[in-house]
Order: sequence, then structure tokens, then C-alpha cells
Amino acid sequence: MTSAKIEGKLGIHQKPLKEQLAMLTYRLRVQRNKIESMGLMLQHRDKELFDKCVAARTVGDSLRANLYAGECAEIRKIVKVVLQSELALEQVTFKMETAEMVGDMAFLMRPIKNVVQAVGKQMRDYMPEVSFELGQINETLDGIVVGAGDITDSYVAVEAHTPEAEGILREADVLAEQKIKSRFPELHAPAEHPLPT
Repeated sequence: MTSAKIEGKLGIHQKPLKEQLAMLTYRLRVQRNKIESMGLMLQHRDKELFDKCVAARTVGDSLRANLYAGECAEIRKIVKVVLQSELALEQVTFKMETAEMVGDMAFLMRPIKNVVQAVGKQMRDYMPEVSFELGQINETLDGIVVGAGDITDSYVAVEAHTPEAEGILREADVLAEQKIKSRFPELHAPAEHPLPT
């Protein structure tokens, strides 16, 4: 596929690059906010179930306490993915704002594109509409990379993560872990009925 055909397909050069970047930054913020809202809803649900778990243990209902605790554990697994995604998109948004100020578009776009792609895959099972929109944003980022003269790198090894992208995802993972520990009370199982892991 020639550069001109790719540009035509992705609608590149219809708007100035700075305007495209501003629009992409806005779209990324919208998706990040949706993910953040889901995280807050899950946190609220976890608190409800945790309180029920405590109440059940208070009256000695170990079976019910374990059911609630098991559900809390499942919710927290999803919350971790949601928080990782939210934090990764936040970092990517900062990078996009930097890209608007700095000239080396291709260099900055590759890690951004890889993170957006990874977050889109991560959110596929939990928020398909966010995953779809991130896929659309990624296509536009492909177009910007092509427009910046980085055609080969963009289309050969699209799946390969750059060290910068891996670093962003690792950092988001660590921050998500810290936030989960600070936001969620620790689950303790009754001695006679260990919690499911």
C-alpha cells in the first residue's frame, strides 16, 4: 500500500498535525475518564460486598463471608486491570501533549501507539466500546506515524512493543498495585474456611 493510499484511507492531512494531535489527546482523555468511572463503580461494589463479608463474619456465618470475600477478590482482579489501563492512558496523554510541543513525531508516536494498542486489548473483555474507540485512535496514530515518514517501522512489527511502551505499562502496573493496596481493605479469611485465591 502506498503512502498516498494509506493517507487517503486514514484521512491524514485533512487537518493540520497539531489539530489532529489535540483531537487525539481529547479522545484519549474521554476514554481514560470512562475507564476511571468504571474503576470507581467497581470500588463502590467492592465496599458493599466487603461490608457484607464483615457483617456475615460478625454473626459467625462463615459460608456467606467466604462467598462475599471470593466476589471481592474477583472484583479486585478486574480493578487492577482497569487501574493499569487508566494510568497508562494518563501517561500516554502527557506524551501526546509533549508531542504537540516537540518536533520528532515518529519517535514519540511509536510508544504511544503501542500503549494504546495494549490498553485496547486489556479492556476488550471489560469495556468493549472503549476497546473499539482505542482501536480507532490507534489507526489515526498509524496515520500520523506514516505522515511523519516512519512507514516501515509502523507497518512492520506493529505488535512489537518499544522499550518506552513497556516502561509505561510497567510503571502503570506498579502504580495500580499501590492504589489497590491503599484503596481496598485487606481480606482475611476465617481460619476454618480459607478464602479462594
